[in-house]
Order: sequence, then C-alpha cells, then structure tokens
Amino acid sequence: MSESGAAREWTRAIRLIETSSGIYVATHIRPDGDALGSLLGLSLALEKAGLQVAALCADPVPSTYAFLPAVDWILSSPPDWQADVGIVVDCDGLARVGALEPALAGLPSLIDLDHHDTEQAFGQEQLIDPTAGASAEIVYDLLREMELPLDAEISTCLYAAVLTDTGRFCYGNTTARSLRIAAELVAGGADPHAIARKVYEERSMAATHLLGVALSRLAATTDGQVVSSVLRPADFAETGASSSDTDGIIAHLRAIGGPRVAILFVEPDHDAVRVSLRSDGSVDVSEIALEFGGGGHAMAAGCTVTGKAELVERRVLDAVSLALNRPSEQDAG
Repeated sequence: MSESGAAREWTRAIRLIETSSGIYVATHIRPDGDALGSLLGLSLALEKAGLQVAALCADPVPSTYAFLPAVDWILSSPPDWQADVGIVVDCDGLARVGALEPALAGLPSLIDLDHHDTEQAFGQEQLIDPTAGASAEIVYDLLREMELPLDAEISTCLYAAVLTDTGRFCYGNTTARSLRIAAELVAGGADPHAIARKVYEERSMAATHLLGVALSRLAATTDGQVVSSVLRPADFAETGASSSDTDGIIAHLRAIGGPRVAILFVEPDHDAVRVSLRSDGSVDVSEIALEFGGGGHAMAAGCTVTGKAELVERRVLDAVSLALNRPSEQDAG
C-alpha cells in the first residue's frame, strides 16, 4: 500500500464498494478457516455499513466452523438479486470458486482480495499481499481504510481466519503484523480461548474414528522424506463421518518428525481424489498442487485430481519425489 500504484488500486476498490448497489462476497470451494472467516467478517462489516451483501460459497461449511457468526448467511448459489460488484477472497484464481465462477465473472466489477503468491490474479482491482499471513489480514486493512468498526462478531470471524491460516501462530507465515492484528481483534471482542477450543479441541466421535483410520494407514516413502495416508469411500460409510470431517487430519501427518512432505489422499468418489499437501518449508508444495490444477501456499496446498485412485496417488507421489530431488536456488548458487 505504500506504492502510489497500489494505493490507487485500493482507492478504486473502496470507491467501487462504497458506491455499489449490491455486492457478492465469495470464497473458494472446500473452504478453510481463512476463507470462511474472511468471507463472513467482510460480509458482516459491509452489511452493517448499510450495503446489500450476499455471502457465497459453493461448498458446505465444515462443522468445525459452524460456530462462526452469521454462518447461516452463506449461500451456495447467487441470490435472486443482481450485484454490480463482486469481492472474491482467498482465491488463487477465479476457478477456485467452483460453480459460482460464471455468476462472478459476469459482474460489471470484480475485486480480487488474496494473499496467495501466484500469477492467477483476476478482476478489475487486485488487493493482493503475499506477505500477509492470512487473507483476513487484508480484510482487516480494508475495513480500517474504509473506517468501518470492528465489533465482536466481525473480530471473531477475522481472528479465526488469522489463527487457522498461521497454524495457531506457529507457521512460517506468522509475522509481527499478524500478531498485532490478532491483538486488535481480541480488543474488538474476539475470544481466543473459545475460538481455539471450537477449531482445535472439539471433534465428533465419527471424525475421531476417521482420524484413527487415517493414522492406521500411515506410509513412509522416498527414504522417509514423505509420509502419506489415504481415506476411501468405505471409510466414511463405516465411521459415519462426512467429507468435512477430514479437516485437520493433515495436521496430524505434518506433525510427524522427520518427513519433509505430508500428503493425505481422500477419495470422495471412485473417479476423483482430493489431495492435501503440507511441507516443512524445504519444498514448495503449491507448485506441485498447481501441476494438478490446484493451488495454495508454499507450505500448505491442495488439489482434486480426476482418475483412478492408485494412478493419481502414484502421479502425485512421483511429482513430490521430483520436487524433493530438485536442486534449490541455494544449491545452484
């Protein structure tokens, strides 16, 4: 925001929002904490400012985040009124909104608000900051620039977003700015203990059984540099778990000491595999996900790959192996 070009972009984006007759705020499919917290925090703030707003996400909200204020506002398809401005949060590429893409792409004005470090920016205005620990930090900046108040509901949504995307302030993307913003959100009414308990300490019996299945299938490959597991359709039927109950399982794989990359393969049906990737920082898993049509961050990324499960898993493992053996820029120097 210090550069004049970026400042002008922010000014134009704010003018679009403030003069809008209706706004669609949307986020990506398979939403995580940052996606939902940013979506709801921004939607609440704009609605309380007197603007007509619809919060959109093509996929259901995972039960982990059902506690977020105004979560029942979220629609899976556009409402019966037409917006003139769209704000897409936390999406590295417009295709990440899934079935909502045609409705958003057809709007007169589109704002891309994101912290992913990719070349897939879109829309008339881009509020993008790859140094932000979460997209919610950019939402926070936007609300401050617009001089909109942060009440307890908005602060709760944005705090949950920053908390989860920085891995409880433990990931390498955590900055002094992340912590300062979190402090401001607590001052605004966010309850750190209550939010952390909802996100990290409450898990249904079915979800816990599913976690047990995933841990029972742990496998190490590439001389121990990769740890992976797989969940199949029958596992969900046997445990009574839903697709959203996979949320958080990859963190248990990532916590294993030694491997550089952790992978969770989830087979939601018989011709597609959902892949979650985590890195210790020595390899950029977002580049691997991008190869398969997905995206994310250097240390946390994902994709959905069509094909027979065994073949998809082998292709992804091969891609990870290649990335692990690729000389780094430091080595090349």
